[in-house]
Amino acid sequence: MRYWAVVEEVIVDCPSCGEPFALDVDTTGGDEQSYFEDCPVCCRPMEVFVRSRPGEILSISVSAD
Repeated sequence: MRYWAVVEEVIVDCPSCGEPFALDVDTTGGDEQSYFEDCPVCCRPMEVFVRSRPGEILSISVSAD
């Protein structure tokens, strides 16, 4: 059986500089995901926590590392 990634775009605000930016989330990566991403504006790292199901983001939070 073959599964395809389902990527959803969501706008979040950087917890360090406050600037909004688009974040692509693979909703087929599991019910809960936690990973680190650098802000494309200020380049500071943040932790991203996502709860999702394929094709739908249930909740997302970002916090300063």
